[in-house]
Formats: sequence, C-alpha cells, structure tokens
Amino acid sequence: MVNNDTLSKLQHQLCELKLEERRVSCDISHLVAKNKTIDFFKAQQLNSQRTGVKKQIKKVEARIMPNIIA
Repeated sequence: MVNNDTLSKLQHQLCELKLEERRVSCDISHLVAKNKTIDFFKAQQLNSQRTGVKKQIKKVEARIMPNIIA
C-alpha cells in the first residue's frame, strides 16, 4: 500500500506533468494556428516531448491507481 507522503508526492508530480503536457500541446497548436513553417527537427522534438510526457503520466497514474484484481 502506498503511504500518504508518497501518494502526495506522486500527485504533485502528476500535476507538474499535466502542466508540461498542456504547455507542449499549446506550443504545437500555436505553431499550427500561425501556419508557421518549422523544420523537421523542431517538429520531431515537440512530438517526442509530447509522447515522453504522456508516457510519464501513464506511469505515475499507474502508481497512484494500481489495478486491483478481485
């Protein structure tokens, strides 16, 4: 079982990751909205940032809410 201190740290980390995910998504949508041309490296970098943050969010959520098999 996860104690309260660990749980609060995980929840704090999850909030930070969600904010980071929102920031990356906003960066991407701003570039698309402005019809601004970007190089392949920048697009690849933003995409890898977004997927990396999503993976981290899934890991933290899995630690917070473990699957319970009855």
